[in-house]
Amino acid sequence: MGASVIRARLDLLIRLYDTTTGATVDERNVLFKRDGVPVRPESRGAGTYVFINTGRDDFLMRIEVFGYDGYEVSVRYEELDEGLPACYVFLMPSENTLRGRNTLSFSGTLPFLKKIEAVNLNKTICVTGNMNKKTNEISVFHPSGGSISMDECFYGLLSADKSSFERIEVEKMISPKSIRLKRPIEGAFAPNLPIARIVTGVVHGDGEYLIRVQDDGENTKYLVRYEVGEEVRFQEVDFHDQEVLQ
Repeated sequence: MGASVIRARLDLLIRLYDTTTGATVDERNVLFKRDGVPVRPESRGAGTYVFINTGRDDFLMRIEVFGYDGYEVSVRYEELDEGLPACYVFLMPSENTLRGRNTLSFSGTLPFLKKIEAVNLNKTICVTGNMNKKTNEISVFHPSGGSISMDECFYGLLSADKSSFERIEVEKMISPKSIRLKRPIEGAFAPNLPIARIVTGVVHGDGEYLIRVQDDGENTKYLVRYEVGEEVRFQEVDFHDQEVLQ
């Protein structure tokens, strides 16, 4: 009798992040639903879950994590990497379970709004050095000489005047002073451009938006990137003020 071969295929990798801190969510009280049906992906620790041999049909995924608002996303495989289909989930802490954490909320309603995210203008992680366009590798350094730690995730590459930023995805931190991007940079690149962590907001179907960030008492000026129809806009906002998107 011939030996049977069992092949395991990774059909979806999920990483859970706290959008206010950027840290992975290690809470174990997690519920996943696939098109309304509860499912149990395998936990790999550090907020990481994998679906093995579950197929690659598109579906609506809902994630419920204790202490966080519910999250829904349409998983469309044509939009994911075929070799490593990954879904990065940014969870917003629930207001009634913050347990002493100080946060600020930026909210309102803007017709035809599709997407919203922001970077803290006073809390950049590092600045760019040189770029190797062939390998998508960028040297990075901290202006004060401090250490740099970047996950395999999304960041904002700010323009020189800090009036806009491009969403970039770090594929790997290949050394303490060098990163490799998953895709080439689309906009202009130059040395000394700041890189900041992206805070992801949520938008409901009627254009109602919400971003929640940590309140450290001072560094509350953010550059908000938002998409209205097919137009991309940027607006500088102080989250201590009662501002709205224009």
